[in-house]
Amino acid sequence: MPALLIILGIILIFVLILSVKVKVTVHSEDEVSLSVSWLFLKFNILPKHEKPEKKKKKKKPKKKKEKKPEEAGEKKDEKIKEPKDNPLVTFYHNNGVEGVVDLVKRLSISLKGMFRRIYRAFTIENLAISLLIAGGDSADTAIKYARTCSVFFPAVGFVVDTMRVKKYSVDANPDFAFGRNEAKLHAVISVIPRRLINAFIIVGFSLIFRVGIKFLKGLKKSPKAEINEKINQENDAAASDSEN
Repeated sequence: MPALLIILGIILIFVLILSVKVKVTVHSEDEVSLSVSWLFLKFNILPKHEKPEKKKKKKKPKKKKEKKPEEAGEKKDEKIKEPKDNPLVTFYHNNGVEGVVDLVKRLSISLKGMFRRIYRAFTIENLAISLLIAGGDSADTAIKYARTCSVFFPAVGFVVDTMRVKKYSVDANPDFAFGRNEAKLHAVISVIPRRLINAFIIVGFSLIFRVGIKFLKGLKKSPKAEINEKINQENDAAASDSEN
């Protein structure tokens, strides 16, 4: 009995810990800053502060070995692996108007997919986006503003309707006077780890269920049945040709 109470107590502690919100704060203006807080702990993830380089001892230059032409040719033939397109990395490197619009657009596309349950585990506590859009001249500014709004506002509307959003403010204006392209984003996102784990479990089981159904359907069709289906299709096609 005491052992059972200890086990129940440990489970209860884990449930309580996993029920505490984790908050993620993202701010983008001149640069992107990202921080994560949980209980009394806070971690500043971005921007990354570069460590001062240690002074290296000067080494005597070594004689370079001459490479054979065959080896040089082999290295040229090697394919360079390109890094995968990650929306967060893209946003970090391009945090202007295009970066913010692209991030919101990708989020809205992800919410339409099968992983929308995972995204819905998150709650947007506060979302504030402000865009200033400009082109080369007044005509370019008007065209660019219209194109940006046609993509940006429908995507934001879908995100707000699909996810849990408590407070949001979205604004986009053309800048005909000064020609500035600026984007400001501030978002506070929270998630309860227990809810996120449940979402992952449900999505995992649904994937297994779908794969299982497809596998069973594939087993039901024997090779003989497939051959008979092809013969019937050919006979039907020949009959239709003779009638014509």
